[in-house]
Amino acid sequence: MDFRERVLELKEKKGILIAAHRGTSGGSIINNTIPAYECALRQKADILEIDAAMSKDGVFYAFHDGTEPLILGSTVNIRKMDSSYIDSLYLHNPSLELTSERPNRLEEVFEHLRGRCLINIDRAYFYWKEILSLIKRTGMESQIIIKSSPVREELVLLESLSPALAYMPILKDPGEEECLKDYKINYCMAELVFGGIKDPIVSDGFLKDLKSRGIMLWGNAITLNDWIILAAGKDDYHAITEGPEDNWGWFVEKGFDVIQTDWPMLLREYLDGKLNCGD
Repeated sequence: MDFRERVLELKEKKGILIAAHRGTSGGSIINNTIPAYECALRQKADILEIDAAMSKDGVFYAFHDGTEPLILGSTVNIRKMDSSYIDSLYLHNPSLELTSERPNRLEEVFEHLRGRCLINIDRAYFYWKEILSLIKRTGMESQIIIKSSPVREELVLLESLSPALAYMPILKDPGEEECLKDYKINYCMAELVFGGIKDPIVSDGFLKDLKSRGIMLWGNAITLNDWIILAAGKDDYHAITEGPEDNWGWFVEKGFDVIQTDWPMLLREYLDGKLNCGD
């Protein structure tokens, strides 16, 4: 069973799928670690969003580069560190307290999650060829969807190295999708990023067109900060502080197939109540 078949099977059971952003963290559970992924799965996530970072000597870790000062206590980007040094580090939790946790190698994460869930690999576009090789070598193709902006150089490599691997472009405008038609790749889902609810990328016509071609819709309810807007403010923060109906519910009404969140249990409770009562 490939990724698309797994998604459709899950959607048949659940209606809308939940992607957990970097797993689920809090207390001494740190994002992008095996405990965070376990926490997200226990909170009913269907897909784990995992960031990939490659060390100076070519070893992949589950880590979002740029968060080194908070999580590693270092101002050096993880991509400039050797794997032996990374393996020696201890992680800081969300309260900035030092823990006994160490960074997880991506291959270790793959083995832990083998056969258990769907996975979205993010931030792999810095080392596209190497991440495609790792996914193939570890035999994880049926569980993973990889994403990037639709850059021709990356699409050429994807077509030549892993054409069957599920691919999700990050789209901010309908025109960005045009170049995808030039490549024989497994384009099965689209991540739509928009600043306003009237943006062309989320117009009823464009969404209907995507759906008619079997392209599933991924929306981001995550709240990165007060300035980066991924879904016109229809986000976790407002769903929790103002109510879910006009926020998470907006994605439901627009026909999104996957909603990415930092709060999978709360979102699942809302979706189960909404979809089961037929609202």
